This record gives sequence, C-alpha cells and structure tokens, in this order.
Amino acid sequence: MKIKRIIFIKVHLYISGIIIILLSLYTLTGSLHLLGDFESETSKIVYEQTGIHKNSKSELESYFRTKLNELSPGYRFDYMKGSNERMMTRPTSRDYYTLSYNKQNEDIVIELKSPNLVKKLMEFHKGHGPKLSRSVLGVMGFFIFFSVISGLWLGLSLKAYRKTTVLTTLSGLILFAILFLL
Repeated sequence: MKIKRIIFIKVHLYISGIIIILLSLYTLTGSLHLLGDFESETSKIVYEQTGIHKNSKSELESYFRTKLNELSPGYRFDYMKGSNERMMTRPTSRDYYTLSYNKQNEDIVIELKSPNLVKKLMEFHKGHGPKLSRSVLGVMGFFIFFSVISGLWLGLSLKAYRKTTVLTTLSGLILFAILFLL
C-alpha cells in the first residue's frame, strides 16, 4: 500500500507544528549553554546547624525532608537527588533547595536556589523539570526525530529538491563526523 504524498506532508506538518516551540527552546538553550555563561542562580542560606551526626543517605534525606517542612511548609517537590554529603530537591527548573553535609565538622547547610530564566530553561532541557515532563519530553523527542526524518524523505522524494537535500544532508553528516572525531 502506497501512502499518498499529501497525507505524508500533512503528518509532517502536524508533527512539526506540535514540536516547533519545544525544538526552538531546545536549540536556543543549547546554543546559549555552549556559547556563553548565561545561566545563573542566586543562593540564600536558610538553615545552618553544627553537631548533626548522620550515618547514611536515608538518614540525611529524612532530616532534609523534616527541615524543609519546617522551613517552607507549602514547598512541593517531586523527589530528592544526591548522596550522603549533598542533596537537592527536584525539579531544579524552579526554585529548589540544596543540603550540604560536612561529615568531619558535622555541619549542615540548607540553601534556597533561585535560577534565572535561562538556567530554568536549561534545567528543563536536561530533563530536570517536573517528573511528569520527563516522559512527555521523551515522547516529544520521538516526534522531533520523525519530523526530521519525514522532512528528509519529502526532500528526497521530489526530484527538484533531491540534489539539494542530499548535499545539505551529507554536509551536515560530514560536519558532525569532523566535530565528533576532534
């Protein structure tokens, strides 16, 4: 069964329309990340304590949860990530908390981090947004892939665009290979 070209064009356009904002944000944040130091965040110490002894990551996480509930009762987060010396709440695409634990001095410091817009977008780009967004972004990644592949197929399927499509695709492949092998 041969798929009609017009149907393929419509599918390509629908997928492209859905992903255009996400693709634009990904390319913009990726470019800003690679070209300069546009990501920043402010940090404010909200709690310090000395003489706290914690033996394990789970003890430290439990302590962190309790302190967060005391310091900011309405604060919501999806999960915690870290080790037995440093932890953070996620998502980091909005204000979040970190906990640092110095085992030698038995010091604990909890900080509130407030990322700027570029840092928030980059954290989202890296999959550090709300937990639900990770699954949605994974699916959207496949949409991006299918949009690019369908665009390539459309370019190759028209004789007038075939040569240009092949040359530009090969140029991109060569550039990628050179950069990858550096």
